[in-house]
Amino acid sequence: MQTIFSDTPTKKTLPGFHLEKTAKLMKLILSRNLLSSPEIDLTVDQWVIMHLIDEHKTLSQQQLGELALKDAPTITRMLDLMETRKLIVRAPDKSDKRKFQIRLTSIGKEKYLTATPIIHSFRSDAYKGLTREELMHLENMLNTIFNNLTKLN
Repeated sequence: MQTIFSDTPTKKTLPGFHLEKTAKLMKLILSRNLLSSPEIDLTVDQWVIMHLIDEHKTLSQQQLGELALKDAPTITRMLDLMETRKLIVRAPDKSDKRKFQIRLTSIGKEKYLTATPIIHSFRSDAYKGLTREELMHLENMLNTIFNNLTKLN
């Protein structure tokens, strides 16, 4: 298999740099948008956790960590803070008393729904000039890279 990398990589052959740079800038701008709105006051990572819970209705802490790519101590700190702010609730898992099922509270659901249009507007601005096909192609390429990396992990 031929590789796109030469023995002396140049900026043009380092797409990982551009991926990381773009992801960091996206997170920074989106974070500013979410935190600047007093009625929302969420971090990007908190919104992601809320999105995952909303999508799956209930998740265990371990499942949330895996889906959000967060280690156990980080997800614990995040959930502790979100629980203190009454955004989530931890309920004992009926099938395994050592685990908790995490759900959004009504306050959490309201904040999530209030933040979602801001997320959609931000993404629309970020993806301006790209066709639906280009976005789908980009998503497929990123999924391929992600899947390759999970095999290395």
